[in-house]
Amino acid sequence: MVALTSFPAPSELIRHKEGDTVVNIDGTGYGNGTLYITETVVAWQNVEGKGFSLNYPKISLHALSRDTSAFPQECLYLMVEGKLPDEADPSERQDSEEEEEEDQSQVITEIRFVPSDKTSLEVLFSSMSDCQALHPDEQDTDSEAEEEEEMAYYEGSEGYDHLTQQGQATLQHLENLLISGQGDGQVPNGTNVTSEQFEDADEMDQ
Repeated sequence: MVALTSFPAPSELIRHKEGDTVVNIDGTGYGNGTLYITETVVAWQNVEGKGFSLNYPKISLHALSRDTSAFPQECLYLMVEGKLPDEADPSERQDSEEEEEEDQSQVITEIRFVPSDKTSLEVLFSSMSDCQALHPDEQDTDSEAEEEEEMAYYEGSEGYDHLTQQGQATLQHLENLLISGQGDGQVPNGTNVTSEQFEDADEMDQ
């Protein structure tokens, strides 16, 4: 069972608030409450002030589910990375803490929000989509940064004249090492470099 905790209801950056919404986590219902879709978190809270909140980077997928053969009611479906805190005994939780941390990347939690007003499902989905877009995937961002870094030496098409000042300095340094016999014909990334390559660059420069 998921442990519902007490916390103040979100009051800022709310994109949509939907009352009378039942939540189902991994096939278990947790009653009726209010769903908050904010720019920072998705939170659900029952009338007792207990519930849970989710950070957008942990939400790997959200969609409208209208297939009643998969779930008896139309809902907003979320697939969340990791496991929500459970009601296990604190000592047992401590003993298995390291094991759980290792397994978190492989665990997926399914959450379904079922509003009593089914016409609000489209609004829930679009609000979540807008907020999710504010939190791009870090891996995608890192990949783009790596690609930009790899292209940092080049400003345009091939040729020495199209290298940046840093690229020209690096190329000149490597050429000097080869001429003096100090270079081993390898640049840091393991690419073979020959004097003919530099001659070609010089010809292009002319």
